[in-house]
Amino acid sequence: MNRRIFLKGIGGASLAAPFLSSLHEKKAFGQSTTPSPKRLVIFFTHNGCLTDRWFPKVTSGALTADSISTGTLAPLVPYIPKLLIPRGFRSMNAYGSGQTIDPHDQACGSKLTCATIDSANKRYATAASLDHVVAKQINPSTGSKTPLVLSVGAASTNIKEVLSFSDPGVAFPAIVNPTTVYSQLTGVFNSNGGTPQANYLVARGQSVLDLCKGELGWYQGLKMSLADQKRMSDWKDLMRTVETGVTPTNPTSCSKTAAEGAPFMATMPNVMAASPTGPITAGNVLGPTGTTESDKNLATSFTKGGDMMLNLMALTMICDLNRVLMMIYPGYVIFNWDGIMHTHEHHGLSHRTGDFTVGGACGVTGVLDMINQIDQWYAGKFAKLVGLLDSIGEGGGTLLDHTATMWLPELSDGAAHNLNNLPIVIAGNCGGYLKTGQVVNVDTGTPQAGNSDNSCASGGQIGNTGSSGGNVPINKLYVTLMNAVGCTANGMPGGGKVTQFGQFDGTGSSGGITNPGEVTKLTSAG
Repeated sequence: MNRRIFLKGIGGASLAAPFLSSLHEKKAFGQSTTPSPKRLVIFFTHNGCLTDRWFPKVTSGALTADSISTGTLAPLVPYIPKLLIPRGFRSMNAYGSGQTIDPHDQACGSKLTCATIDSANKRYATAASLDHVVAKQINPSTGSKTPLVLSVGAASTNIKEVLSFSDPGVAFPAIVNPTTVYSQLTGVFNSNGGTPQANYLVARGQSVLDLCKGELGWYQGLKMSLADQKRMSDWKDLMRTVETGVTPTNPTSCSKTAAEGAPFMATMPNVMAASPTGPITAGNVLGPTGTTESDKNLATSFTKGGDMMLNLMALTMICDLNRVLMMIYPGYVIFNWDGIMHTHEHHGLSHRTGDFTVGGACGVTGVLDMINQIDQWYAGKFAKLVGLLDSIGEGGGTLLDHTATMWLPELSDGAAHNLNNLPIVIAGNCGGYLKTGQVVNVDTGTPQAGNSDNSCASGGQIGNTGSSGGNVPINKLYVTLMNAVGCTANGMPGGGKVTQFGQFDGTGSSGGITNPGEVTKLTSAG
């Protein structure tokens, strides 16, 4: 079924209908035989966490509710059968080894590239990042070969906020406004896509679904499998949810001309309930009072905007418009929403000092509780994403079942700036390739939880908050995920399994790849 047929009644607006495999099959209806696409989803957070509260109580074996119900990962208890928690990975290149550069710059530049960063070029990575490498191989042939990279807050090309690189030294900034993503999905506010009538009607608050009600009815009347009927229903429900957050809050203020109606969505101050109503002038640093317009815009972006981005990610996946997606939460933010009322930004809290200094005396009373609040907030957002993907049917399972949805941190503990024993959780088995319901120790010895709580609990000096061990190169995790989503060594069908990723897999910047191959223990075959 060509999606153009579905679009015929909405005046050319590029509404992204889902691919319904049973409509273009010549076989008996009832169960689609077309394989569901596999996807890589990355959920990235800054500044590490309180590792000894984040990690499960079990270090290897079956993941149980008791092992995470009292810690940071408690919101993920309902999804335990679909979780994989690998223990013992280390990001490369480690701070101070090979390159002596700001640890946050290095953690971002090297995180998804396993490559050095260029101190002469904004400290950008010297290689393309994992998301781009994978997207070039697995994205639909009719779609973009670049990943969908989203964030919240102010747009930034600073290395401390950039994780994605399309080529060596070329940053790929995240999209920060939900309206932009929605417009890409529907085309109704794209001057090259939607007609003036569609632009105007949707800008006035009329639903895209209402615009094509007749065609939707015809489309749903076609003979399709039960799985595709469920997929269509999920798509409509999610589309309606998305629209309630991106429709203008004051539709009567819309312009009545096409020329003025198209830019309305991007320029009028009262536009989207889930988008900032104006600029975030202080970057991503919320003021202590949280009362300026910039502060309010940042809070809206982190809360309603962030949730909307998760919905848009799911909608993109249902429509199979992109199979590599990433959500990045900025790290230099004062949390002052959702019941959290901080006066120090997250980065300073992670240092335990409240500022950019490292070591010395603990400078913030109750700092561990504040970090714990942030960790739990992020865990709730990841659980929201996991739950959303698991609620949408696809093939014989759900969207989640066909993805590797990974919460990837910048650091382990924020004060130690350590990159070993990274707290990582993966949801979904990627079509059966990965183990789930398990904690898997990929290193030798017993994995450590770190010493995050061993400082500032009673005031005084900041001690060692890091941990030892956990030094298996993260390259091997990336190789495993590349194989899980269907990448090959040469990028061609039948090209054999991927065995290497990145420039090096040691703690220095030279030496190349010394430990190739995937981690079989993480796979269903291991």
